[in-house]
Amino acid sequence: MKGRLLLALCLAVVAYAWLQGGRWYDQVARVRAGIYGLSHGQPRLDDLQAQIQSLQAENERLRAVLKLPRQGWKLSVTASTLYRSQLDLWMNRGSADGVTLRTVALHSGGLVGRVVEVQPHQCRVRPVLHPDSRVPVLLGQLQGVAHGQGWLLEVEEVRSRPQLEAGTLVTTSGLGEVFPASVLVGRVRRSLPSSEPMFARYEVEPSVFLDQVLEVLLVEVQP
Repeated sequence: MKGRLLLALCLAVVAYAWLQGGRWYDQVARVRAGIYGLSHGQPRLDDLQAQIQSLQAENERLRAVLKLPRQGWKLSVTASTLYRSQLDLWMNRGSADGVTLRTVALHSGGLVGRVVEVQPHQCRVRPVLHPDSRVPVLLGQLQGVAHGQGWLLEVEEVRSRPQLEAGTLVTTSGLGEVFPASVLVGRVRRSLPSSEPMFARYEVEPSVFLDQVLEVLLVEVQP
């Protein structure tokens, strides 16, 4: 039915152009272009709608980041991930945007990491999951230091002999004046053996996985 209607439309345009003495093949070409656009437009519309929905979802996640307490923040700018280099992330903001080696990357899920290299228009973020990363944290009310293990975190130097329960929140402590305080880092999975009688060790599941990071909020705390 649809094919017959399109054929009738083409014939009508040809007849009209002939009666008007115009160049009928130009008219037909325009009609064919319109038909092609109609027949192929829906997939493009579907793609655009999917992209819009994805951007809306990411905006909602960034709004959650923006609700973090921002007392003493010197810098606050959004950035998009350009690519990954092993565990590090390259973002599309650099020194021209105010990014420095004291800048920290946040995500709606929590802490992503810290900037370790700055270029004029991009920067490299070292995630907390990197083995060289060190972040002062709180496990509930207990202080410790988190460092990456590739896909998990390990928290050491925790002055606690009664074991913490699985699921205990791990947040930044704010010590060291680099990472803002009260940002979620992860949750305790289990306790680990410790050779120090006064200190405990814990395995922590991170709150942010690298494949989730499309955009971040780059912030810098006033020293």
